[in-house]
Amino acid sequence: MKVLHVIARVNLGGTARWLETLTAEQVAAGQEVVVATGHVQGDEVEDPGAATMPLVRLSRLGRAVSPFDDFVALRELRDLIGDVQPDVVNTHTAKAGMVGRAAALSLGRHRPTLVHTVHGHLLKGYFSGLAVRGISMSERLMAAASDLVLAAGQKVRDDLVTARIVSPDKVIVVRPGVRDFPRADRDTARAELGIAHLGADRPVAGWLARVVRVKRPDRLAGAAALTPGVDFIVGGDGALRSGLDEHAPTNLRTLGWVDPPTFWSASDIAVLTSDNEAMPYSLVEAALAGLPTVTTNAGSASEVVVDGVTGLVVPLSAEAVAEGVRQLVADPALMASMGAAARQRALVEFSPARMLSEHAAAYERALASRR
Repeated sequence: MKVLHVIARVNLGGTARWLETLTAEQVAAGQEVVVATGHVQGDEVEDPGAATMPLVRLSRLGRAVSPFDDFVALRELRDLIGDVQPDVVNTHTAKAGMVGRAAALSLGRHRPTLVHTVHGHLLKGYFSGLAVRGISMSERLMAAASDLVLAAGQKVRDDLVTARIVSPDKVIVVRPGVRDFPRADRDTARAELGIAHLGADRPVAGWLARVVRVKRPDRLAGAAALTPGVDFIVGGDGALRSGLDEHAPTNLRTLGWVDPPTFWSASDIAVLTSDNEAMPYSLVEAALAGLPTVTTNAGSASEVVVDGVTGLVVPLSAEAVAEGVRQLVADPALMASMGAAARQRALVEFSPARMLSEHAAAYERALASRR
């Protein structure tokens, strides 16, 4: 099988790690794989995993919306599809989903099978109401023209169906696959991150994400202020980092972009404070590191964290996050048991092999729908 993946840019984050793992598994399984992508823009940083992907760079494809650049990117993609002759075109994220599917559809009856992956819907937390209506309309049209839509989580799927963006019979759930990694010694990991002085007699809570509005770093700062007996570390960067640094309580420190295994090895608890999520890749990594999690009940976060078993799922407030953190650190035995349960679950539910098999089944279903 030949698969052409299309993504606007491979910037640091869960979607890039998702695609890096998936393409590596597909290549190992004997599939021919090409990833069409543009370049990071502005303050974005390219994910190191890009170096291992079978990339074809498109000069005009990127995050920014530009009618001229998007038209050129569409033409470039159309030519690439003609050269590669893929069985399946799998687009990722909204921008690449629009351009990639339009390019394939322009080929008419001879187009490849079209699959689009929704890694995190844009219906909440990103745009104004008017913009959301416009996005919903365009996504609805493109979903109707696609052969199958893949949703990164049951909640994402349900939201897409409820919003009537895609019909229930045309969308299925797929999960990320995350490679296991050895957990470094905690003191060594903290020394590598420049925080060796933290956690000598206090637990450390880690928050790993882009520092942007939808991730609610302000909620994290509020929770830290309410939990003075815990040190909080932030791995990531973004538009709100400078504001977070300026207003953060003394027990919160930002580190910029970090190596996830090192970051989670340095942490005792994982924390997520978002308003909107798909399937949080960072929390799967935290689970593999054997950490319990306190997460807001955002998107499919509760599909990674089983409330009361592998962590705590709390309401969307700084007070609720702080209370969850206090509940865990007050009971080291509970933290240990939840962390062990989180790791065992992640090894099964979020394995790369399972990710590959779910995608293979999805592609076969999409191909069969056109026969």
